[in-house]
Amino acid sequence: MSKNKLLYGIKNAKLTGSRKTQYTNKAQAMRFAKLLFKLGYRPQHWKNITNKHVGVVVDEWKRQGKETSTIKAYVGSIRSLAKAYGNVSLHKLNSAFGIGRRSTIPKRSRAVPYKIYQEVKDHLLAGSERHKRIGHQLIVMNELGLRPEEARKINPDIALLPDERIYVSAGTKGGRDRIIHDPTKEQVEAVKALAPYIGQYGNSIPDTTSEANWEKYVYKVVSTLGLSIAACGASLHGLRHAFAHRRYHELTNLDAPCLHCNPETFRQAAYDEHGPQWRKVHDRAVVILAHELGHNRGEVTASYLGSIHG
Repeated sequence: MSKNKLLYGIKNAKLTGSRKTQYTNKAQAMRFAKLLFKLGYRPQHWKNITNKHVGVVVDEWKRQGKETSTIKAYVGSIRSLAKAYGNVSLHKLNSAFGIGRRSTIPKRSRAVPYKIYQEVKDHLLAGSERHKRIGHQLIVMNELGLRPEEARKINPDIALLPDERIYVSAGTKGGRDRIIHDPTKEQVEAVKALAPYIGQYGNSIPDTTSEANWEKYVYKVVSTLGLSIAACGASLHGLRHAFAHRRYHELTNLDAPCLHCNPETFRQAAYDEHGPQWRKVHDRAVVILAHELGHNRGEVTASYLGSIHG
C-alpha cells in the first residue's frame, strides 16, 4: 500500500508564526492531506500540490456541509504548508476555489427538516448493525445538539454522571468540555442507547474502522438516504441547527430569527410575546444555548439562529 507522503512533509515543515499558529496550520493541512489521499490522489510532495488538488478537496468539504469559514481556514493552512516548500502556485483568492464570502449568520434555516430526520433515523435503526450504530449517533446529535465528532466519541460510562447530568468531553471543538445540567429523559436515554456500540477505544466507531473512514462512510450513507444539502437543504451538521431552534423555542416561546421573513418581523413577534423585556429573554436564551452547544461566546449562536438586526 502506498504511503501518504504529504503527512511526512507536514511533520517536517518549517512554518512561520506562533507555536499555536504552526500547530493549527499543521493540523488543518493534515485534514487536507488525508482527504486528498482518500479521494485517490497521490502527490509525492507539497511542491507538487496544485489548484486541482485543493479544488477537489474543497468540493468534498462543501459536500459534507462544512461552514465557509472552516473551509477558508483549512485552505489558508494548505497555502502555508505549500509555501514552506517553495510552492506559491496556489490561488490567492478563495473565490477561485468556489468558496464564497464568509457569512456565518443564516438568512434561512440550515436545520434538518424533522420529517427527514425521522425517516433517515427509522431506516437506519431497522437496518444492519453498522446502520443501527449510525442511527444512534444521529439521535444524540439531534437530542443533545452534538457535533458529528462528539456524537461518535461520547461514551455513556464517562458522559453520564451519577446525578444524570451529561458531561460532553470527547471530540469537542477547541477542547472545551461542557456539562448539560438539567438533561431531559430523552437526552439521557439517547446517550445510554450508545452503550452496546462502545468499543475498545471508548467510542462508538467500529473497532476495525478508522475514524476518517467511518466519517466518510456515515456521510455517504445519510446522503444516500436524503440527508444532504442537495437533497433537503441541510447537512448532518444541520441536526445541531435543529436542536438550537427547538431549544431556543423552549427558552423563549419564539421561533428562531432565521425562521421569520426578516429581522423586523422577528422583533415584532418577540415584542408581542414578551413586551419591552423581549431582548433580555433573547439574550438569556443565547447565553444558555452558547454553553449547551459548546461555544465560549454567545454571539456565535447567531450562526444557528439568525440575526435579530437589520
